[in-house]
Amino acid sequence: MRYREKKETARIEHCEKCGSTATKNNIYFLKGEYVKVYVECADCGAFVARYTLRGYTSNRTYESLLRNLRSSRFNSGKRTMKAVELFGKDVEEQFQHVRDIIREDEDQRRMEEIIEEDFREEL
Repeated sequence: MRYREKKETARIEHCEKCGSTATKNNIYFLKGEYVKVYVECADCGAFVARYTLRGYTSNRTYESLLRNLRSSRFNSGKRTMKAVELFGKDVEEQFQHVRDIIREDEDQRRMEEIIEEDFREEL
């Protein structure tokens, strides 16, 4: 496996039971807690994984950024508009970058192995 400059890797989530990559996210909200996402296999219905969200960006990057900016103040409308433009561009570029990594050199290890072996100390 080829490691990139920042020691990054990427993988598509697979169902351990049937191998499918078709999944659906069941999102759980509990006041005062981080949002939890329970991933279910869309083909066989098996539990695949659980994630805890600390942030969320939808395909409506403008709305996502505005929610993130609630606690921040900008000096001008121009500065705010520049932040909005950059945020949307950054999200799309990151999405494409991850897809490129997967297409070129998808990590074949299980998710738990990737996290434990390469990224545990950063969490």
